[in-house]
Amino acid sequence: MWDKILTILQEFLFLFSEISILFILVSMLVAFVNEKYSKFFETHLKSDGFGSYIKAIFLGALTPFCSCSSIPLLNAFLRAGVPLGVCIAYLSTSPLINPIILVMFIASFGVKITLLYVGFLFGIILLLAFGISKTNTRVFFNENFLNNELQEGQTKSCCSSVKSQPTTQTSCCSSTKPSQFFTQSSCCLGSKITQSAMQSSCCSSNNSLLKFAKPESRLKKYFTQSLKEYKKILPYIIIGMAIGATIHGAFPQNFFEEYLKDYGILGVIIAAFIGVLLYMNCTAMIPVALSLTQAGVPLGIMMSFLIAGAGCSLPELILLKRIFKTSFLFLFAGMIVFIAISFGLLIFFI
Repeated sequence: MWDKILTILQEFLFLFSEISILFILVSMLVAFVNEKYSKFFETHLKSDGFGSYIKAIFLGALTPFCSCSSIPLLNAFLRAGVPLGVCIAYLSTSPLINPIILVMFIASFGVKITLLYVGFLFGIILLLAFGISKTNTRVFFNENFLNNELQEGQTKSCCSSVKSQPTTQTSCCSSTKPSQFFTQSSCCLGSKITQSAMQSSCCSSNNSLLKFAKPESRLKKYFTQSLKEYKKILPYIIIGMAIGATIHGAFPQNFFEEYLKDYGILGVIIAAFIGVLLYMNCTAMIPVALSLTQAGVPLGIMMSFLIAGAGCSLPELILLKRIFKTSFLFLFAGMIVFIAISFGLLIFFI
């Protein structure tokens, strides 16, 4: 009994420390990227065209984040006005595909399974994310995030990461409305003739100041911003990691060999629903999946568990609760479970 409690406590401290450090570091990186490459978001991701989804998937495939550590960049995308469907494409891809995972997949399961894995995930994530974007995505957001943080991010989108001008000066985005996040890619409602001049007048002086800012002051600013975001999400991290550690500590180590080995197709479905409750890193789970398949557990069951566990987790859903309503959390979790079961069944029958 006490050994189990001690194991859960150790798991909680490990997960809490890992996510806290990752969140702060990733938030600092995101602040830097958002300041340096905000035009990239404007040019490549803010439209709702098919190309934006493909670019978001490729971006997710280049960022080796777990399901929880990808949230800071998701938050930056939303504040920059990137459509929710494009954000979902990134959020779903990031923990499931990256260069490290691909190398480990090839070494563990071979080129054929790896190509099938990447191609299947690319296609189904693209279609599902694009389909979700055709719904009224506004209803998925918490009112507090929608009216405060999202509106604040939109107001600053033309002067990304630059402090606002004094109140006596007219802002180039002063007439921005919250609903523009879903319907308009531009931050300003002025005419096309004067829009460029307005942005130049409000941003040029501050950008020149940032250009010559000392690296130490920039680093301090990034750290302060990341701590501010971390404080907002800290209660969700504590709750999410506590639940994750409890489930992880209570989960039988030989569960797959004893209970799911002979379940066949039903095992694929059960594995997906179990995996989505756990917090795990896909890179760390690949060797475990390989050893279990060598022990006789069907590969389809392990693939279902791997995708569901890495693509979504109960701690991640709790962190997302600060941004989204419960309806979206069920939608996102259901999407990952569907992907996991679909690929598991595909592997099971080939």
